[in-house]
Amino acid sequence: MGLTTVFSRRRLVLKLFLVQFIVLQATYAAPSPIIKFPGDDTIPKTDKEVALHYLNKFYGCPEDRCNLVVLKDTLKKMQKFFSLQETGDIDAQTVETMKKPRCGVPDVANYNFFHRKPKWQKKDITYRILGYSLDLDEEVINDAFFRAFKVWSDVTPLSFTRIMDGEADIMVNFGRNEHGDGYPFDGKDGLLAHAFAPGPGIGGDSHFDDDEQWTLGEGQVVKAKFGNADGEFCRFPFLFMGTEYDSCTPQGRDDGFLWCSTTYNFDEDGKYGFCPHELLFTMAGNAEGSPCKFPFTFQGDKYDGCTTQGRDDGYRWCATTEDYDRDKTFGFCPETALSTVGGNAEGSPCVFPFTFLGDTYEACTASGRSDGKMWCASTKSYDDDRKWGFCPDQGYSLFLVAAHEFGHALGLEHSQDPGALMAPIYTFTKDFRLSHDDISGIQELYGGSTDKPLSPTQGPVTPMDICKEPVIFDAVAQIRGETFFFKDSGVRLQCVYWLTLVQCSGLCESVHFPIYMGEHFQQQLKFVTVKFS
Repeated sequence: MGLTTVFSRRRLVLKLFLVQFIVLQATYAAPSPIIKFPGDDTIPKTDKEVALHYLNKFYGCPEDRCNLVVLKDTLKKMQKFFSLQETGDIDAQTVETMKKPRCGVPDVANYNFFHRKPKWQKKDITYRILGYSLDLDEEVINDAFFRAFKVWSDVTPLSFTRIMDGEADIMVNFGRNEHGDGYPFDGKDGLLAHAFAPGPGIGGDSHFDDDEQWTLGEGQVVKAKFGNADGEFCRFPFLFMGTEYDSCTPQGRDDGFLWCSTTYNFDEDGKYGFCPHELLFTMAGNAEGSPCKFPFTFQGDKYDGCTTQGRDDGYRWCATTEDYDRDKTFGFCPETALSTVGGNAEGSPCVFPFTFLGDTYEACTASGRSDGKMWCASTKSYDDDRKWGFCPDQGYSLFLVAAHEFGHALGLEHSQDPGALMAPIYTFTKDFRLSHDDISGIQELYGGSTDKPLSPTQGPVTPMDICKEPVIFDAVAQIRGETFFFKDSGVRLQCVYWLTLVQCSGLCESVHFPIYMGEHFQQQLKFVTVKFS
């Protein structure tokens, strides 16, 4: 009897253990269900749908006739442009290339963008900034555009003058979706911007998609307000009470306002300012920066937060008095450090914690999505309100995208050199410099700079100790028993792509100093990405 009881207890314990183990495994194994988020523009498409849309937009393949032979031939043109294997098939590598963020200008000739190598018939080009993105302070945007124009004035006789009113040669603006030129943007990611070739009217105009998150390529650029560092830029990460913060934080405050340090160590320096928030100030409008007043009345309804009601451009605004209907004063709500991008939250900031499918989240999550993108709710409960948006990320460098678009505004087409500024696909480069392909293209149109030395057309000619000097190479290969070191990437024969040959056996015994690819390979080089013999 006692023995039976012991076995029964053991059997019961074993059953309980198995049940707990199965539940635990199910918890680990079961991913969150994939759901359809309201307002999500990223509707999954088949590879063929992606290809047809891409080839129609950038390679002129008519949607109603882009099939069979036409589709295959057009695919080969696209694959050749990007130095892919020219199969004419919709393969994974081709589709992956098509999905990358890029410029909206076609890769093949398009009359509305480029026709017979247009260029400006004068040296001083004027530009005017018609509007701003709320992602960046106006000062930062002005500087990004100034530096982007300087990229081209440094290597040509051109000069660029900003005007504050009237018609400029190049009109610069931000917009969303259909923005008045017949070439609509497509929401977050995808098409970043486009520009028109030199000419009258819309010629030269450059437009930037304001559904993107505009930064300088390395995360949000936040200008602090008030505090004891008013006007300085936040320093990320910064140290506060021994903890590092990578974004604005409410820690240490009981009023909920986000703040940042403008030096790395707040504990030592005590320099801080508040991050943008509609209760601190507004932008543009007619309220001269006054903060929002909540609640406020608009067309008889009460609003407790920023809204897009009454506007068709999607920008969030607020009244700066309690009654807009009476006073008509308003401003646009600034993007906060936690402002969402895309989705249906209309730029409202993330709210933490929030509830999603019964679970509580203290930070951005990719749960519920098949694309891995991080998102958050803009209210305490997604389940109840279904308001959401993507979380801020590194964003796109306004400077780099603008420099590319201004190249189009000067008459340049897209380059097949993946390292060129004028390549169609966006690539962030921290230490940017124009490639030889970019310089050759712009100087073919306008000539070289008259007051500055031309960019070097040869590689280094002074002897250098390759074994001692700190040199970073792009690639290395052993060919015919020799070791080739490649530096300063480019793919054309005359580019600044050079090599050094070194015979090594433990120590450098002999060094052949840097020479041009063309000098060594001569007739073998025309336009290649990789060549091996």
